[in-house]
Amino acid sequence: MNQQSFKLLALITSIVIFSACGKGPDQEPLPRLVKVVVLGQASEAVTEMGVIKDPGVLRFDASGKVMEVLAKSGDSVLPGQSLARIIPNSVSSESSVMISYRAAKAELQSAEADFKRYTDLKNKNFISASEFDRRVATIESARAKYEQSIENIGFVTLRALEVGKVSQMNITVGQVVSNQDVIGKISADKASKKIEKNDNNSSGKTSSKSSLKIPTTAIHSDGVSVFKLTLDQGSQSTGKISAVKLVLGKIDDQSAELVSGLVAGDIVIATGWHALSEGQQVRIAIAEKAQ
Repeated sequence: MNQQSFKLLALITSIVIFSACGKGPDQEPLPRLVKVVVLGQASEAVTEMGVIKDPGVLRFDASGKVMEVLAKSGDSVLPGQSLARIIPNSVSSESSVMISYRAAKAELQSAEADFKRYTDLKNKNFISASEFDRRVATIESARAKYEQSIENIGFVTLRALEVGKVSQMNITVGQVVSNQDVIGKISADKASKKIEKNDNNSSGKTSSKSSLKIPTTAIHSDGVSVFKLTLDQGSQSTGKISAVKLVLGKIDDQSAELVSGLVAGDIVIATGWHALSEGQQVRIAIAEKAQ
């Protein structure tokens, strides 16, 4: 009996020792990987060819089915703000990417509803800060999945080209439109037009090669903010992000002209900003050049 007890004790001791050896010290999780652009490092200027767009007339650059309408008549808009999205005719509504999109959208809507409820509970001190942080992480993850699903499909996004107010928005979800259809109009803000004119007169002629551009995918939903990455000392890939408000000039579906707020060489989060937060530590996965 004593011998059996001794063997059992030895076995338990061995298990404890091996478990302790295998566990090791806890490691900090690696910062999230991000895609960035470096301003002012394009090898050559990119110029838009063809007909100049009337910023007050809203048309898609492709034909397809309306999936989202993000603005309505009477809404005030800023340059770069998303107004509507279509899915190109080449993408089947029953394809795997569309199924993933619908699932991601439903997940985001559910997360947004939960987040609104938990925000109210936090304001009333009914839940802890750690519980609220978990809800923040949940909605950030849902937003990231949703944005990734949009990128996978190749949605065509219609954006406002200037400051103004939507005077017409003549589309509904499910409607099929062509790139010739006028689907809405924007009344320009007269005050901003006056400021732009004065700026142009005071600065004189400027070369398109000297102006910086930023991809529209980097611009937040407020139409004026981006996340700037400041690298840690001695690092070429890791740093912290901070929100920066910009003044933008001309804008199209791909890029916006930068008037002020950033300078050449600044590093900006290119996509996926929905899943990030102010002051977060990140590391560069892909770096691209922007004019």
